[in-house]
Amino acid sequence: MERDYPIGRAKQGLPAIIHEVERTGRATITRRGRPVAVVLSIAELERIESFRRKALEWSAATLDTRKFKFDREEANAR
Repeated sequence: MERDYPIGRAKQGLPAIIHEVERTGRATITRRGRPVAVVLSIAELERIESFRRKALEWSAATLDTRKFKFDREEANAR
């Protein structure tokens, strides 16, 4: 479960926050109740990057259209 930490508490308790992040994956640092930063574990970062790599691989995929036949008249028939 992700927890929120005010900046002041984060400065004083960074080692404890790091230990928690290793267990839970992430923690949010807030200023006046608004999120301003996220601390991620290496495992969580790698998980996020693997999704990103898969998305990039998918977006870079190309379709082989050499044997595809398209009949414009048939497609536009009503």
